[in-house]
Amino acid sequence: MKKLSLLSLTMVVVGGMWAHAGGVLLTYAESPGQQTTTLSNASWINFDNAFVGSSTAQTNFAWSGVGTYDSISIIPANQYGGAGGSGYYAVQSQSVGAKVVTTTLTLDTPSSYFGLWWSAGDAKNRMQFYSGASLIADFSTQVLLNVLPTTYSGNPNPSFLGQNSGERYAFLNIYSNSGTTFDRIVFSNDGSSGFESDNHTVRAAAWGTLPGEDGPPPGIPVANIDGTTVSTVAVPETETWLMGFVAFALVLFAFRRRPEMAR
Repeated sequence: MKKLSLLSLTMVVVGGMWAHAGGVLLTYAESPGQQTTTLSNASWINFDNAFVGSSTAQTNFAWSGVGTYDSISIIPANQYGGAGGSGYYAVQSQSVGAKVVTTTLTLDTPSSYFGLWWSAGDAKNRMQFYSGASLIADFSTQVLLNVLPTTYSGNPNPSFLGQNSGERYAFLNIYSNSGTTFDRIVFSNDGSSGFESDNHTVRAAAWGTLPGEDGPPPGIPVANIDGTTVSTVAVPETETWLMGFVAFALVLFAFRRRPEMAR
Protein backbone atom coordinates (compact mmCIF):
# COMPACT_ATOMS: atom_id res chain seq x y z
CA MET A 1 0.00 0.00 0.00
CA LYS A 2 2.87 2.36 0.83
CA LYS A 3 4.57 1.67 -2.51
CA LEU A 4 1.33 2.37 -4.36
CA SER A 5 0.95 5.66 -2.51
CA LEU A 6 4.48 6.69 -3.47
CA LEU A 7 3.77 5.87 -7.11
CA SER A 8 0.54 7.86 -7.04
CA LEU A 9 2.30 10.80 -5.43
CA THR A 10 4.97 10.77 -8.13
CA MET A 11 2.35 10.78 -10.88
CA VAL A 12 0.61 13.72 -9.19
CA VAL A 13 3.89 15.66 -9.09
CA VAL A 14 4.54 15.04 -12.79
CA GLY A 15 1.00 15.20 -14.16
CA GLY A 16 -0.92 17.31 -11.66
CA MET A 17 0.57 20.55 -12.96
CA TRP A 18 -1.80 20.28 -15.94
CA ALA A 19 -5.05 19.70 -14.06
CA HIS A 20 -7.64 22.47 -13.73
CA ALA A 21 -11.25 22.65 -12.65
CA GLY A 22 -13.01 24.38 -15.53
CA GLY A 23 -12.86 26.77 -18.46
CA VAL A 24 -10.14 26.22 -21.05
CA LEU A 25 -6.39 25.72 -21.24
CA LEU A 26 -4.46 27.90 -23.70
CA THR A 27 -1.17 26.65 -25.18
CA TYR A 28 1.02 27.63 -28.11
CA ALA A 29 2.95 25.44 -30.56
CA GLU A 30 6.20 23.78 -29.62
CA SER A 31 8.13 25.31 -32.55
CA PRO A 32 7.93 28.87 -33.96
CA GLY A 33 7.27 27.76 -37.55
CA GLN A 34 4.41 25.38 -36.75
CA GLN A 35 1.21 26.53 -38.46
CA THR A 36 -1.08 23.48 -38.10
CA THR A 37 -2.32 21.31 -35.27
CA THR A 38 -0.61 18.10 -34.17
CA LEU A 39 -3.91 16.57 -32.99
CA SER A 40 -5.49 13.70 -34.86
CA ASN A 41 -9.20 13.34 -35.70
CA ALA A 42 -9.67 17.09 -36.09
CA SER A 43 -11.43 19.12 -38.80
CA TRP A 44 -9.69 22.16 -40.26
CA ILE A 45 -10.20 24.93 -42.80
CA ASN A 46 -7.53 27.11 -44.45
CA PHE A 47 -9.86 29.51 -46.36
CA ASP A 48 -7.95 29.00 -49.63
CA ASN A 49 -11.13 28.03 -51.47
CA ALA A 50 -13.28 30.63 -49.75
CA PHE A 51 -12.18 33.85 -51.46
CA VAL A 52 -15.02 35.34 -53.56
CA GLY A 53 -12.98 37.87 -55.53
CA SER A 54 -13.87 40.95 -53.52
CA SER A 55 -13.31 42.51 -50.10
CA THR A 56 -16.98 42.15 -49.17
CA ALA A 57 -17.51 40.36 -45.87
CA GLN A 58 -19.00 36.93 -46.33
CA THR A 59 -22.08 36.27 -44.22
CA ASN A 60 -23.33 32.86 -43.15
CA PHE A 61 -20.15 31.33 -44.50
CA ALA A 62 -20.42 27.54 -44.03
CA TRP A 63 -17.58 25.37 -42.84
CA SER A 64 -18.87 22.10 -44.22
CA GLY A 65 -19.71 19.57 -41.52
CA VAL A 66 -18.44 21.83 -38.73
CA GLY A 67 -20.36 25.09 -38.44
CA THR A 68 -21.08 28.58 -39.77
CA TYR A 69 -19.32 31.97 -39.57
CA ASP A 70 -21.86 34.79 -39.30
CA SER A 71 -19.51 37.36 -40.90
CA ILE A 72 -15.94 36.96 -42.04
CA SER A 73 -13.46 38.77 -44.28
CA ILE A 74 -11.15 36.59 -46.38
CA ILE A 75 -8.14 38.20 -48.07
CA PRO A 76 -4.98 37.09 -49.99
CA ALA A 77 -1.85 36.12 -48.06
CA ASN A 78 0.53 38.95 -47.20
CA GLN A 79 3.06 39.80 -44.51
CA TYR A 80 0.27 39.83 -41.92
CA GLY A 81 -1.23 36.40 -42.54
CA GLY A 82 -1.80 33.36 -44.70
CA ALA A 83 -0.37 30.05 -43.50
CA GLY A 84 2.46 28.88 -45.73
CA GLY A 85 2.75 32.37 -47.19
CA SER A 86 0.18 31.70 -49.92
CA GLY A 87 -3.55 31.33 -50.45
CA TYR A 88 -6.00 33.27 -48.27
CA TYR A 89 -6.73 33.87 -44.62
CA ALA A 90 -9.43 35.23 -42.33
CA VAL A 91 -9.57 38.71 -40.81
CA GLN A 92 -11.90 40.17 -38.23
CA SER A 93 -11.33 43.91 -38.29
CA GLN A 94 -12.90 47.31 -38.80
CA SER A 95 -9.87 48.56 -40.74
CA VAL A 96 -8.40 45.54 -42.58
CA GLY A 97 -10.28 43.89 -45.46
CA ALA A 98 -14.04 44.20 -45.19
CA LYS A 99 -15.48 45.87 -42.10
CA VAL A 100 -16.27 43.06 -39.66
CA VAL A 101 -17.02 44.21 -36.11
CA THR A 102 -17.11 40.66 -34.73
CA THR A 103 -16.90 37.19 -36.23
CA THR A 104 -18.87 34.37 -34.62
CA LEU A 105 -18.29 30.72 -35.43
CA THR A 106 -21.30 28.63 -34.39
CA LEU A 107 -20.48 24.92 -34.24
CA ASP A 108 -22.83 22.15 -35.29
CA THR A 109 -21.47 19.88 -32.54
CA PRO A 110 -20.30 20.90 -29.04
CA SER A 111 -16.51 20.66 -29.10
CA SER A 112 -13.57 20.39 -26.73
CA TYR A 113 -10.74 21.79 -28.85
CA PHE A 114 -10.13 24.77 -31.10
CA GLY A 115 -6.86 25.72 -32.77
CA LEU A 116 -5.74 28.48 -35.13
CA TRP A 117 -2.64 29.98 -36.65
CA TRP A 118 -2.55 33.43 -35.05
CA SER A 119 -0.61 35.90 -37.19
CA ALA A 120 0.37 39.55 -36.84
CA GLY A 121 -0.68 39.10 -33.24
CA ASP A 122 -1.13 42.07 -30.96
CA ALA A 123 -2.63 42.70 -27.53
CA LYS A 124 -6.04 43.76 -28.86
CA ASN A 125 -7.26 40.43 -30.24
CA ARG A 126 -9.96 38.75 -28.17
CA MET A 127 -11.68 35.36 -28.09
CA GLN A 128 -14.81 34.30 -26.23
CA PHE A 129 -16.02 30.71 -25.90
CA TYR A 130 -19.65 29.90 -25.10
CA SER A 131 -21.74 26.86 -24.34
CA GLY A 132 -25.24 28.01 -25.20
CA ALA A 133 -25.68 31.28 -23.30
CA SER A 134 -22.98 30.41 -20.75
CA LEU A 135 -19.58 32.07 -21.08
CA ILE A 136 -16.83 29.46 -20.79
CA ALA A 137 -13.79 31.66 -21.40
CA ASP A 138 -13.07 35.27 -22.36
CA PHE A 139 -9.52 36.53 -22.88
CA SER A 140 -7.38 38.94 -24.89
CA THR A 141 -4.15 37.94 -26.56
CA GLN A 142 -2.20 40.17 -24.19
CA VAL A 143 -1.70 37.03 -22.09
CA LEU A 144 0.22 35.51 -25.04
CA LEU A 145 2.47 38.52 -25.58
CA ASN A 146 3.62 38.21 -21.99
CA VAL A 147 5.12 34.76 -22.59
CA LEU A 148 5.86 34.22 -26.30
CA PRO A 149 9.62 34.27 -26.97
CA THR A 150 11.08 36.63 -29.56
CA THR A 151 11.60 33.61 -31.85
CA TYR A 152 7.87 33.93 -32.62
CA SER A 153 8.30 37.50 -33.92
CA GLY A 154 7.90 38.26 -37.62
CA ASN A 155 6.34 36.28 -40.46
CA PRO A 156 8.01 32.81 -40.63
CA ASN A 157 7.05 32.02 -44.24
CA PRO A 158 9.67 32.24 -47.02
CA SER A 159 7.51 34.61 -49.10
CA PHE A 160 7.45 37.21 -46.31
CA LEU A 161 10.25 35.98 -44.05
CA GLY A 162 10.96 38.31 -41.14
CA GLN A 163 8.46 40.95 -42.25
CA ASN A 164 6.27 42.66 -39.65
CA SER A 165 8.89 41.80 -37.05
CA GLY A 166 7.15 43.70 -34.27
CA GLU A 167 4.25 41.24 -34.04
CA ARG A 168 3.89 37.57 -33.08
CA TYR A 169 3.03 34.50 -35.20
CA ALA A 170 2.11 31.24 -33.45
CA PHE A 171 -0.25 28.30 -33.63
CA LEU A 172 -2.61 28.40 -30.64
CA ASN A 173 -4.43 25.51 -28.99
CA ILE A 174 -7.48 25.96 -26.76
CA TYR A 175 -8.53 22.84 -24.82
CA SER A 176 -11.66 22.66 -22.69
CA ASN A 177 -11.15 21.50 -19.11
CA SER A 178 -13.06 18.96 -17.01
CA GLY A 179 -15.63 17.80 -19.54
CA THR A 180 -16.62 21.33 -20.55
CA THR A 181 -17.58 21.86 -24.20
CA PHE A 182 -18.25 24.96 -26.29
CA ASP A 183 -20.49 25.53 -29.30
CA ARG A 184 -19.78 29.16 -30.17
CA ILE A 185 -16.57 31.20 -30.57
CA VAL A 186 -16.54 34.99 -30.95
CA PHE A 187 -13.52 36.80 -32.44
CA SER A 188 -13.21 40.54 -31.80
CA ASN A 189 -10.80 43.41 -31.17
CA ASP A 190 -10.51 45.73 -28.22
CA GLY A 191 -9.37 48.34 -30.75
CA SER A 192 -9.30 48.84 -34.52
CA SER A 193 -6.45 46.46 -35.35
CA GLY A 194 -6.99 43.22 -37.24
CA PHE A 195 -7.48 39.73 -35.83
CA GLU A 196 -5.67 37.73 -38.52
CA SER A 197 -5.82 33.93 -38.44
CA ASP A 198 -5.74 30.80 -40.56
CA ASN A 199 -5.98 27.01 -40.33
CA HIS A 200 -8.95 27.01 -37.94
CA THR A 201 -9.19 23.57 -36.36
CA VAL A 202 -11.98 21.94 -34.33
CA ARG A 203 -12.31 18.62 -32.53
CA ALA A 204 -15.31 17.37 -30.58
CA ALA A 205 -13.39 14.77 -28.55
CA ALA A 206 -11.55 16.05 -25.49
CA TRP A 207 -7.82 15.54 -25.14
CA GLY A 208 -7.06 12.20 -23.50
CA THR A 209 -10.21 10.44 -24.69
CA LEU A 210 -8.70 8.89 -27.81
CA PRO A 211 -6.16 6.03 -27.95
CA GLY A 212 -2.55 7.07 -27.49
CA GLU A 213 -3.35 10.41 -25.82
CA ASP A 214 -1.51 10.25 -22.52
CA GLY A 215 0.03 13.02 -20.47
CA PRO A 216 -0.36 16.77 -21.04
CA PRO A 217 -1.91 18.05 -24.29
CA PRO A 218 0.35 19.32 -27.10
CA GLY A 219 1.75 22.81 -26.83
CA ILE A 220 3.50 24.99 -24.28
CA PRO A 221 0.97 26.04 -21.61
CA VAL A 222 0.15 29.71 -21.12
CA ALA A 223 -2.95 30.04 -18.97
CA ASN A 224 -6.16 28.52 -17.70
CA ILE A 225 -9.13 30.75 -18.43
CA ASP A 226 -12.35 30.23 -16.49
CA GLY A 227 -14.90 32.85 -17.54
CA THR A 228 -12.97 36.11 -17.35
CA THR A 229 -10.49 34.80 -14.77
CA VAL A 230 -7.07 34.21 -16.31
CA SER A 231 -4.62 32.11 -14.30
CA THR A 232 -1.17 31.88 -15.84
CA VAL A 233 0.42 28.43 -15.93
CA ALA A 234 3.89 28.03 -14.51
CA VAL A 235 5.83 26.07 -17.12
CA PRO A 236 8.09 23.61 -15.27
CA GLU A 237 11.81 24.04 -15.79
CA THR A 238 13.76 21.18 -17.34
CA GLU A 239 15.20 20.40 -13.91
CA THR A 240 11.69 20.07 -12.48
CA TRP A 241 10.68 17.51 -15.09
CA LEU A 242 13.97 15.68 -14.53
CA MET A 243 13.35 15.50 -10.79
CA GLY A 244 9.86 14.16 -11.42
CA PHE A 245 11.06 11.40 -13.70
CA VAL A 246 13.96 10.54 -11.39
CA ALA A 247 11.45 10.18 -8.55
CA PHE A 248 9.30 7.99 -10.76
CA ALA A 249 12.31 5.80 -11.58
CA LEU A 250 13.16 5.48 -7.88
CA VAL A 251 9.63 4.34 -7.12
CA LEU A 252 9.82 1.70 -9.84
CA PHE A 253 13.16 0.57 -8.40
CA ALA A 254 11.53 0.29 -4.96
CA PHE A 255 8.80 -1.87 -6.47
CA ARG A 256 11.42 -4.31 -7.71
CA ARG A 257 13.60 -4.29 -4.59
CA ARG A 258 11.00 -4.38 -1.80
CA PRO A 259 9.75 -7.98 -2.34
CA GLU A 260 13.30 -9.32 -2.35
CA MET A 261 14.08 -7.65 0.98
CA ALA A 262 10.92 -9.02 2.52
CA ARG A 263 11.88 -12.66 1.89
